[in-house]
Amino acid sequence: MSLQLINTFASLATFFVIAATAIAAIVQLRHARSSNQITALNELLGAQQTPEYKEARHFVHTKLPELLKDAAFRYQLVAYMNKEQVGAEAETQIVRITVVADFYENMGLLVKRGFIERESTLDCWAYTLIAEWGRLEPAIVRCRRAAGDSLWENFEYLVVLAQAWHAAHPNGCYPAGMKRIVPADDEWTEADRQYAASLSAAPVLN
Repeated sequence: MSLQLINTFASLATFFVIAATAIAAIVQLRHARSSNQITALNELLGAQQTPEYKEARHFVHTKLPELLKDAAFRYQLVAYMNKEQVGAEAETQIVRITVVADFYENMGLLVKRGFIERESTLDCWAYTLIAEWGRLEPAIVRCRRAAGDSLWENFEYLVVLAQAWHAAHPNGCYPAGMKRIVPADDEWTEADRQYAASLSAAPVLN
């Protein structure tokens, strides 16, 4: 065997070793990235189960809409963001707003920087994001009067993505052609229609 042929084989062997090493590294990076994304998503899901978040979300859903009708509370939102003194009760209420908004702000940052995959996040949270922004938007508008438009901008970014995702998947993201379990109608469907019709036809009593 000539020296040239031996060198050729040696070069090929080196090439294959380098190629195999590169492929192994890519596979390892992909596994690591997937593992990191799963960890991040689990952390987000876990954060939503904490007593602090649950209490804050309950407040946003049940108490905040009525509070926002109060001019004094709306004023205190701006004052708090200006680092002015507000009442203890108002401060507690505003902190609950920030708990929910900060949660989605952090999620938006993770998506924007590519630490978690966009489609998986939207598949899980798109409808919730749109609903939560709708409840918080009047408060966010007032908080930004003091803090500027950068406040919760990643939350806003994520909601824009969620709105586009919802427009592209108006009926959800169930795989096309896959069998559904829940039927469109059941044994009480007609009775429900008749009952609803009876309510609309009933006279209004003063």
